[in-house]
Amino acid sequence: MTRNRDRSLDATGQPKLYKPADPQLREFDHSVGTLSVDGEVVGHLASVVGEMRFPTRQPWPWFVVVWLDGSKENSFEDYGPSWYTVRELDAGRFEFHGRSIAANHRLFGIRLRSSKPGPPMTFEFMRLPSDVAARRWDELGLVDADF
Repeated sequence: MTRNRDRSLDATGQPKLYKPADPQLREFDHSVGTLSVDGEVVGHLASVVGEMRFPTRQPWPWFVVVWLDGSKENSFEDYGPSWYTVRELDAGRFEFHGRSIAANHRLFGIRLRSSKPGPPMTFEFMRLPSDVAARRWDELGLVDADF
């Protein structure tokens, strides 16, 4: 039997519903927070919020990790009713992988680029105040197309 450390599953193994404090997730729109390991900042997590219309109308947050050297991971989404990423961030943590390692390959003469994710990690997450987040957004060179 596996242990469910964050208690996000019910007794049948199904995700419990999570109700964010702000159902519209406004605090996640154009937001930036720090990612730390043992108190040392190793990167940032940025997010934007769009709108999902199917199967139900709800906010649709997208996230991207930006490492201190400026490299960016592929963006990823979260959605309800379970809100796994939102739930983690509200708890002040974030489970992801370490920095990806890029690799270039050739297949039939065509250059292909791939990446291999780093090891699984749990980061401490701290959302930056909105004025600081806006400056950091610019410093990180983020644009909506990153999401």
